[in-house]
Amino acid sequence: MKYLSVLILCNMLFVGSVIAQKEWKVAEIGGADSVQGPYKLEKKVEFLDNGFITNATGGDIWGGKLGCTLVYMEEKIRGNFDIQYTIEEHTTDPPTTWSKCGVMVCEELDPDTPYVFIQSACSNHDTALNDKGTKIITRPTKGGDAGPGSNGWTKLKWPVTYKFVRKGDLFTASVSFDRGKKFQSIEAGDKLDTSKVKLTDPVIVGIAINGHNSGATTGTATVTDIFLDGFDTFAVEAEDKLAVVWGELKITE
Repeated sequence: MKYLSVLILCNMLFVGSVIAQKEWKVAEIGGADSVQGPYKLEKKVEFLDNGFITNATGGDIWGGKLGCTLVYMEEKIRGNFDIQYTIEEHTTDPPTTWSKCGVMVCEELDPDTPYVFIQSACSNHDTALNDKGTKIITRPTKGGDAGPGSNGWTKLKWPVTYKFVRKGDLFTASVSFDRGKKFQSIEAGDKLDTSKVKLTDPVIVGIAINGHNSGATTGTATVTDIFLDGFDTFAVEAEDKLAVVWGELKITE
């Protein structure tokens, strides 16, 4: 009796569908009613293969009324998530202190909306008047005050990569200067790397920027490599991989 064991390819099939890249939209929040207004989108947001160049003139991400450009994912998000992104450069014209750029999580596209935001100021750049760095800014109630005040974590340099993690009502921020290979806390003095804010799901997630100086200053930032839960939001990927099923054929005589 002879026994022959042979591995053969029984089935080779591409399964699953294609996941399209996230749909991004642009909102102008605040208008003439924003704090540090009037606010306006100075020029159209320019979308790149892996991000976008965004801008805002006037406005502020502070106080009782938002004034900012928000480039956001059309699909709202529920529950826990993490988002990672890189600010390649952030400049202002003319120089200012409080132009801010970073991820914003909010309930509505409204100047009064509750939100959580990572401030990344244009510090350590020749268009910055001084160093204000990074901190988490929150407005827990609609139309309420934002905080905390005073300076944040300093100094920044470009490119700078941020990670923002939501677990329940807890938001945690960290920063990297080697494109995400190593992250560090943004804690400094009385400024913490966490903030606890109760936002009602589903939430809007995007990148916000303001200008400042009562409508006199334009802030411009290039934001790239935006990952949501490890998925590149500008990539098109297969949902499932090539499915290969192997079988064993036994022949006896």
